Amino acid sequence: MKRPNYFINSVEKVFTVLNTFTNVKPSISLTELAKTSRMTLGTAHRYLLTLKELGYVVQNTEDKKYRVTPKVLSIGFSALRSMDLRTRVLPYMIQMTKERDVNTQCTILEGIEIVYIERVRSSNVINVDLTVGSRLPAYCTATGKAILAFMDNGESCQRIDQMNLLPLTPYTITNRRALLEDLRLTRETSYAISNQELTLGFRNLAVPIFKEGKVEAALGISFPIYRTEANDLESVYAKEILEIAKKVSIE
Repeated sequence: MKRPNYFINSVEKVFTVLNTFTNVKPSISLTELAKTSRMTLGTAHRYLLTLKELGYVVQNTEDKKYRVTPKVLSIGFSALRSMDLRTRVLPYMIQMTKERDVNTQCTILEGIEIVYIERVRSSNVINVDLTVGSRLPAYCTATGKAILAFMDNGESCQRIDQMNLLPLTPYTITNRRALLEDLRLTRETSYAISNQELTLGFRNLAVPIFKEGKVEAALGISFPIYRTEANDLESVYAKEILEIAKKVSIE
């Protein structure tokens, strides 16, 4: 793809290096980074040394692998703080967590992962340790499915094609056709479900949040699965988060 004249390739390469570090691979060797980012060893090494000098990466003295430092988070958190979406949705999340004792979360889709921009934890003793900025695969999360189901179909399929559908639990959907069918049902019911696909013992529901006709984010809740087994609460929860999403969406 031809870049415009003003495009600075070195800036692109810096972010290519930083995006190499993921939850799955939080630390990486020079050789791995060069291969993943399609750079020569010398070029990759110079970028790493520069980022190290600036305080964005550090090198482990034992295995010589590199990892990002908390300084990188300052870039993302500055952007998150400026998002009006958080201001719109947070009061409703706090209220629902207080009244229903469920975890509430708001996420956006970045690539093939969801990114938490806000989360309010319930009083459950067993709770997944997720915070603002945490990333998870979109295919096995309710908020990820809610966004994928209501975004442009072509773009949604393109992103799914890039996903490695790994079985994180025995209940995770790992078949592309089954995932597409699940997204179809999500559009039909207006809310997405992740039934122990990410964490055993937890059920997740999520709905899309729209901005000017396009899906902007998703609002989700998670709770111990025994609640829906003992009581018919799923339809109640779904109705409540659908009402919230309608209030915070921008036409």
